[in-house]
Amino acid sequence: MLEKTMFFRAVNDASKLPENIAEVIFSGRSNVGKSSVINALTSQKNLARTSKTPGRTRSINVYDVSMGRWIIDLPGYGFARVSPQEKELWKDMIEGCIARPRSKKIVYLIVDAYVGPTELDFDMAFWLNQARVKFKVIANKCDKLPAAISLDEVCQKAAGLFEIKECEVFAVSAKKKNGFEKLKADIAGFLK
Repeated sequence: MLEKTMFFRAVNDASKLPENIAEVIFSGRSNVGKSSVINALTSQKNLARTSKTPGRTRSINVYDVSMGRWIIDLPGYGFARVSPQEKELWKDMIEGCIARPRSKKIVYLIVDAYVGPTELDFDMAFWLNQARVKFKVIANKCDKLPAAISLDEVCQKAAGLFEIKECEVFAVSAKKKNGFEKLKADIAGFLK
């Protein structure tokens, strides 16, 4: 299902998006690998543009999985080298996209498994809870962890930190394309 995902459009204002059936939204700080996760998830190398430079995604990028079922890549929050005005615009884009009351949605909050969740990640989780938006966590960059740390440990720790169920955390490596089967099944099930 996810392998046939295609780029749909990029917008700077979520209110300009048409009606849809369901959307999976990827959120996370700058350079955490949101676009890389989308590429690994869809088994497409260049579907979402990636960069080592934080702040590469500067719009709401929408990918159509299947007739009104979307994956959305949001600009990152955090340390991108952009003006304060552009950071404020991104904040408005992110909140506007997530808070839209229209379709069935879920947010996957992507955190860096090696660095660990940051204060900004916890702020986003708090905001999602306040907005009553369901979210799950993807711990990306697990390839950087010492071999002694298991993926189960990563999931347990993240679940405790975000106060969610362990089955709502996915430990992956977009670089090595590891850990995606469970995540693919979760997303495909949601988008049905």
